[in-house]
Amino acid sequence: MTDTPRPRALLSVSDKTGLVELARGLAERGFELVSTGGTARTIRDAGVPVTDVAQVTGAPEMLDGRVKTLHPRIHGGVLANLGDPSHREQLAEQGIEPFSIVVVNLYQFEKAAAEGTLSDDDLIEEIDIGGPTLVRASAKNHANVAIVTDPADYDAILAAIDQHGVIPLTTRQSLALKAYRRTAAYDAAIVSELASRWTPDDVTPEVVPLALRRSLELRYGENPHQQAALYAVVGSDPTIGPFVDGAEPLQGKPLSYNNLLDAAAVAAMARDLMGNAVVIVKHGNPCGAAEASDLVTAWDRALEADPVSPYGGVVAVRGVDGHALAERLTSHYLEVVVAEDFDAAAREVLAAKPDLRLLQDPTIMQPTTVALEARSAGGGVLLMTSDVEPDDPAPWRTVTKRGPSEQEMADLGFAWRIARHVKSNALVLARDGAIVGIGAGQMTRVQSARLAVEQAGEKARGAVCASDAFFPFPDGVETCLAAGVTAVVEPGGSRKDDDVIAAVDAAGAAMVFTGRRHFRH
Repeated sequence: MTDTPRPRALLSVSDKTGLVELARGLAERGFELVSTGGTARTIRDAGVPVTDVAQVTGAPEMLDGRVKTLHPRIHGGVLANLGDPSHREQLAEQGIEPFSIVVVNLYQFEKAAAEGTLSDDDLIEEIDIGGPTLVRASAKNHANVAIVTDPADYDAILAAIDQHGVIPLTTRQSLALKAYRRTAAYDAAIVSELASRWTPDDVTPEVVPLALRRSLELRYGENPHQQAALYAVVGSDPTIGPFVDGAEPLQGKPLSYNNLLDAAAVAAMARDLMGNAVVIVKHGNPCGAAEASDLVTAWDRALEADPVSPYGGVVAVRGVDGHALAERLTSHYLEVVVAEDFDAAAREVLAAKPDLRLLQDPTIMQPTTVALEARSAGGGVLLMTSDVEPDDPAPWRTVTKRGPSEQEMADLGFAWRIARHVKSNALVLARDGAIVGIGAGQMTRVQSARLAVEQAGEKARGAVCASDAFFPFPDGVETCLAAGVTAVVEPGGSRKDDDVIAAVDAAGAAMVFTGRRHFRH
């Protein structure tokens, strides 16, 4: 072998985007091209000289394409450390020529899995074996080999060769990291899909590989000194939330970290509402929500709950926004409006507020799918199934002498659906399908009760109350009853339940136990 082997590139790609241009560019720069089946045909059909892998290995492709590049004459050329004389001697003894560039992208397993139509046997055939093996081998030997896994890098590779004669080490290192991330994501997608098929009930396995794809760069995190980006979990069901596939921004400044948190929260709340509905969020908590016969009425009633807090808030509209509502939205300072769609009339009106972010989220009208929810905790990650399953009122149990009226029951259901989204300890007062008072995030339930009735004022009279967890003592429910609340819904389960029920009976009010808690820490 010569001291300076001729440049040689191995190409084996599923995605043919930019392949011909890359192959022609490498050939023009003196590279010998070696390729597999369909990739070789594409290159050859374009009039670019290429050598089939089978010519190099002396063995045909086998087992319906499962075995192509898995051969010492390929992997020896990929893994050889040319700085080690013994490696060079072994290559010479075996007549193996090294590769300096390997271009591989993998069978599109993720796409096949997302279609959801393939049987297990057919899906298994979409799992690449030779490709990941080549990628990892090349990445390991990045001191000698540039591994290219993304067509977006093709032009940069050719430019680097033109500028330096070779691909610089720093570039090879970056490409190797990108390659490792690709194979890690690929394996995670396989694990996720097969686990959903084979062990759907095992939601807390010993190892949970997650593939995260950056979908949005952010200026900063919660505060300007913190770095941040939005990542989507690869392969997630789009019905989990608006940012799996990316809700479409239609107008306004770029979304911030806090905007995204609030937009995700408000979209989740909107999904729990019915009919024409509007919900307003500030700092992750609802400050107004209403269901009504039309969106304008829903907005007006949602705003009545707390006219001050929506300043700089985030709004979700469950329905198609019309110009009448748009005119109301533009009369307030809002950060983000999320809706399934914005009609032309609304877009024209909202354009008067060019900094207002409009986020189109078609999933807002769909029920949310249960998924794993991840939260960081002390350097670890807590995983749990998301609390999104709708509560069936049928098993709810009246525990007082008086049962709720039909209107009270409707309002109890509405308040209960909102309460699950409020930071604990959570109390929600509602009347006629609208929030009138909220107590959120307090250290004691009685303090949340005081805040809720203070916010409601006179509107507490005739309202109902939802508590995300049981009342540990009668004082919290007594605070609500004294303000005029006529019906209460809570999980039950306190050692003081009898005392709490007695307080409600004494006021002539109704109480319903759900048997299910909705803490949100």
